[in-house]
Amino acid sequence: MSDILIIQTAFAGDLILTTPLIEETARCFQGSRIDVLCIPSTADLLANNPAVRDLIVYDKRNRKPGLFPLMNQIRKKKYTLCLSPHRSFRSAILARASGAPVRVAFDTASGAFLYTATASYRQNEHEAVRNLSLLRRAECAPVLDTSPRLYPSEHDAQSAAALLPDTGRPHVCVAPGSVWATKRWTEEGFAAIVRHFAVAYTVVLIGGKEDHALCERIITSSGAAAVNAAGALSLLGSAAMIRSAGVLISNDSAPVHIASAVGTPVVEIFGATVPAFGFTPVGVPFRIVEHNELECRPCGIHGGKECPIATFVCMIDLRAERVVDAAEELLQV
Repeated sequence: MSDILIIQTAFAGDLILTTPLIEETARCFQGSRIDVLCIPSTADLLANNPAVRDLIVYDKRNRKPGLFPLMNQIRKKKYTLCLSPHRSFRSAILARASGAPVRVAFDTASGAFLYTATASYRQNEHEAVRNLSLLRRAECAPVLDTSPRLYPSEHDAQSAAALLPDTGRPHVCVAPGSVWATKRWTEEGFAAIVRHFAVAYTVVLIGGKEDHALCERIITSSGAAAVNAAGALSLLGSAAMIRSAGVLISNDSAPVHIASAVGTPVVEIFGATVPAFGFTPVGVPFRIVEHNELECRPCGIHGGKECPIATFVCMIDLRAERVVDAAEELLQV
């Protein structure tokens, strides 16, 4: 029986798109014990995952535990294999500290020399497929089940249901937030979406606590009744809410991947980033809404805090009718 470490200390969406790698690793190395190193804000996503033994939580911002205590903690586990889809130099240091005789990352990773093998980071592939390619360098052929998976509990489902009005109407979810400002569609656009769907559906706006004020402004601007669930649910509570929705409408952000993990159709709105980066929905029906005629796109792999040409035309020019039509198509599937 072997002990395996998987390192993913990036954002929530990145960890969700690492779940196919986690579950394929469990299939390839049956009987192995898999630990995942992640950050505090994403750790809850792996609750109830049958492939995960332990979570090692590293707070990079507050440096708790510190890097050296964490290295010692990892070293004591005596891992035989370490897989790191995260490409930072710090992840490379932690992988080396694991002492695992086989350590695999992408060839574009900082500190690639600290690994024993690397896989090609193919820009034109979906992120879930890229992550699975690490297993080939560990002498395992993945079956390429790229569907991410999350496991909301009954408590998560009850928490989500408690926020819905007792009207018997189906609901749709809207996720207007993003860490990156240039990945957020306009508040006016989202208000139009709320206004349209509130006629026949319960509209639920989701996000973190930091998105609550944004969602409240959108609801007020729409002039319609809607549920502001931003900050009211855990990550898996949000997953349960999305799971029972007819469709999710979202920017290029974590809720897209949550929807993929629970089987809900998605309308994904792209601004600064593009689908070719490999972060589209997977395993579910979806539609992409974007401005295809701008030479300035993409302007960065993550987007940014402000438009580099000071126009934000990629989002301002996206008409709400396009998003409505895309969502209505998916609701008929």
